[in-house]
Amino acid sequence: MSSILDTPLLKEAVASCHYFWEAGWGEFHAGNLSYLLSEEELADLKPFFRDDPIRVPVAFDTCGLEGRYFLATRSGGQFRTLPNRVERDMGIIRVVEGAYEIVWGYEDGAGRPTSETPAHLLCHAARLSQNPDNRIVMHCHPTYLNAMSTIADMSEEALTKTLWSLNSECVLVFPDGVGVLPWMKCGEGPIGPATAEKMKTYRVVVWPYHGIFASGSSFDETIGLIETIDKNAHVYVSVGGNIKQCITDEQVHELADHFGLETAF
Repeated sequence: MSSILDTPLLKEAVASCHYFWEAGWGEFHAGNLSYLLSEEELADLKPFFRDDPIRVPVAFDTCGLEGRYFLATRSGGQFRTLPNRVERDMGIIRVVEGAYEIVWGYEDGAGRPTSETPAHLLCHAARLSQNPDNRIVMHCHPTYLNAMSTIADMSEEALTKTLWSLNSECVLVFPDGVGVLPWMKCGEGPIGPATAEKMKTYRVVVWPYHGIFASGSSFDETIGLIETIDKNAHVYVSVGGNIKQCITDEQVHELADHFGLETAF
């Protein structure tokens, strides 16, 4: 391959980011993602890395991820225009003790990865402790889930059970439930560790009135998780939360038992 943009991973990552914008989940500077490179992917990408990585000291915990490589979106990048500005709005970093090194992208090192990099690394570490195959952490602003957070009971059990009750698919896609934080200031700070703590239990954590952090072993799995949640949040807000008929708790568990799934609640 003559360009890093021709590699399968970059093609999938760029298409996924643009889909975020098309779905209405990534307005302006909203949304970010990070992807832990496999050894096979790393072998494909290394020929395109800088000979002189740019070292950026950090004050946050690198979470035991030293030596691992991550593809991540840029701070201030836009999903709408990313396909035309990939080498500016995406990059690859290598985590080292007390720092990360930019080995490709971010406008030849002039930019920096997402401001929520501390939260991403913490969440990767949390998910890897539960699932060694976890690869991706995504943050975006699903429209209907944000709307739902303004009118629904946002306790984890209540939100999960409400979503399960709206469509037979829900308990099959996220039997482990949905984590929820109280509103917190985004960016660096307490929200990262709080999200990571929830991700020891849940693949999805909702930030009310803001968005969602989701994780998975592939782009398809993680995007599908967000799609399923937001689709049924759409159903909920379309009826103004006034649900008269739905799947009962007993029927939800009947579905889960049929497919051999253990539910969170």
